[in-house]
Amino acid sequence: MRIYSLLKKFKLAILITVLITLLSACSSLFTSKVSQGDFYTLQAVPETLVGTSVLESIVFKNKQTQKLLTQVEYYEQSLNMVAMTYSGLPIIQAKWHQYAGLVDLVSAQFSQDLVLQFIRDIQWVKWPVSSIKKGLSAEYSIIESIENGHKVREIKHKKHVFVKVTYTAERVILENKAEQYELLIEQLNDK
Repeated sequence: MRIYSLLKKFKLAILITVLITLLSACSSLFTSKVSQGDFYTLQAVPETLVGTSVLESIVFKNKQTQKLLTQVEYYEQSLNMVAMTYSGLPIIQAKWHQYAGLVDLVSAQFSQDLVLQFIRDIQWVKWPVSSIKKGLSAEYSIIESIENGHKVREIKHKKHVFVKVTYTAERVILENKAEQYELLIEQLNDK
């Protein structure tokens, strides 16, 4: 009986050790995984955009395609954004302030996180590279180059391309490879 009791305690000790090892391994996997939302801090509106208003057609592609008309007005410390369907149905009204964050949001379809993601994407497309660099976490970089005659921005995590923005004469194409979506942006007015 005594040997059986010792074996039982030994098995229990091994089981606890294995569980602790597995939990530690899982924990390190989660902390080393590239986070999709916390690698960029939104940056102040650049001086070159202050006082401008941009009307754009945006096609959002992931598992389904959604077309929107957006208008973004840029101020010294904030931006206002309105988005509607092509038929004129308003779906987003938001104001982002550089110190207070998202201060006003009216949307039945889009969560606060999705609107902030959209504002982040606007910054990746329109802000100068120097501003975007300030907002990126240390292990990320942004590189601007010319590819097939078009200006291209790539946000990389180590050597892996995370986001690619291509500027053509007709539109801007933002490919977010990590979050698996694409935005096609066409400006409808002059700044």
